[in-house]
Amino acid sequence: MSVLKRTVTVLTVAVGTVGLTFALSGSAWAGSNGRAWSQAWGRYADAVCDLQFVSYGDHFYLNDNLKDGAGCYATWGTLDYGSGVLYNSNGAGTTVHKNYDFPEGTYLSFKVCARDNGVVVQETCTEFWGQA
Repeated sequence: MSVLKRTVTVLTVAVGTVGLTFALSGSAWAGSNGRAWSQAWGRYADAVCDLQFVSYGDHFYLNDNLKDGAGCYATWGTLDYGSGVLYNSNGAGTTVHKNYDFPEGTYLSFKVCARDNGVVVQETCTEFWGQA
């Protein structure tokens, strides 16, 4: 097999693997942003809440998207740098912001859910896994 053909084959496999990783993972790459939306369940519509992570400055934004009487709840966690909880009970169209300082490449996860009368509606929760 010629060097050119072998190089093209290796690059094709590498690009295919990266594409497959993107399609299956749902993870953010180091230094990238991430977002998760709550899921529909019962009287709760799809995406009543969403949590956005902005890697530049390590900011979380918890958004209450619908006028439904419910608030929003989110948790985040890292392997080495702790965890935290965010609440947004300010009403539809509002955002709660928290700023943290994670070292680059920190593996993190977060979850966003609807929260009604102080009770987290677990069936609406959606998780995201990625890196800061």
